[in-house]
Amino acid sequence: MKVKPVVIATLVSLTSSQALLAVDLSVEEILTGITVSGYVQTEARYNNDFNDVDSSDIVVDEINFTIDGQVHKFAKATLSFKYEEDNTPLEIDNAYLTLNSNSPLYLKAGQLYVPFGNFSSNMVSDPLTKFAEARESAAQFGIETGGFYSSLYGFNGITQDDARNTIDHYGMNLGFGQSSDNMGFDIGIGYISDIGDSGGLEGIIENATDYDYVDGANAYVNFNAGAFSFMGEYIAALDNFKSQHIAFNGDGAEPHAYNAEIGLNFNLAGYNTTVAVGYQATEEALALQLPESRITGVLSTEIYTNTSLSLEYALNEDYSEEDGGTGEDSSSAILQLAVRF
Repeated sequence: MKVKPVVIATLVSLTSSQALLAVDLSVEEILTGITVSGYVQTEARYNNDFNDVDSSDIVVDEINFTIDGQVHKFAKATLSFKYEEDNTPLEIDNAYLTLNSNSPLYLKAGQLYVPFGNFSSNMVSDPLTKFAEARESAAQFGIETGGFYSSLYGFNGITQDDARNTIDHYGMNLGFGQSSDNMGFDIGIGYISDIGDSGGLEGIIENATDYDYVDGANAYVNFNAGAFSFMGEYIAALDNFKSQHIAFNGDGAEPHAYNAEIGLNFNLAGYNTTVAVGYQATEEALALQLPESRITGVLSTEIYTNTSLSLEYALNEDYSEEDGGTGEDSSSAILQLAVRF
């Protein structure tokens, strides 16, 4: 039996149309977009240290470049790069996958900053609490719904207890936040099974022998009402390190740090402007090369869209001579120009 050419053409046309429709539906369903974001921060710095020695420099404080690939409505890949002059060579900062990225339940896996610590600040420099920030190759399972958020995570860290090279580090966080046009808040707590694996500590105790994990905890609150804002955070080790790992006054240290800031946002001659002051302090953190206290102030103005100019001044007080410090003061000033995209 012969099939007429017109029938064949019709069948081919229908098949092609169906295939194209299937491809279009598949693309619409699966490929939802790639976004690129980042920032460049350049600073002019002046510092007078605890020994009354002056120094100044112009540096590229930080460059960050992030790519988010939303390959499916429930799957996303995140890759970011970071560079800090004199501190961090160009490196991969984050590299992780997120499953169920648009639903209340999600899973993250890869190199990421685990949710221990909040570190919110209006200042140019990092708060003293940031010694506890931890970047790990981890798996994090979480939930976010109705302003409530919580997650559990686990990883195999740099530090090892009894030389066990296993996934035995873990932690959790719990928080709640809401925001409206005139008011917003975010409060939360966190726990990590070894605060010694955080960025400010792991370099001190890496490859330590006879090491015992030291639990860590944090609590924070961020609040804004109209032009006023408040940020506060407390981070602490829950036990003492062994003196051969991190010491204070001849005994094992139990580092603590907190940060409190108040800020005011207003329009100055047509420019969005923020002025803020803060007080920070640490306890038993001399080995971390942190001051005992810090008073900070900042004035920041958005001079163009996504372009800010900020001036920060900080006054630090060192630990006393009895505690192993100098007992002296130091001061610093930073003028930062930052562009985000």
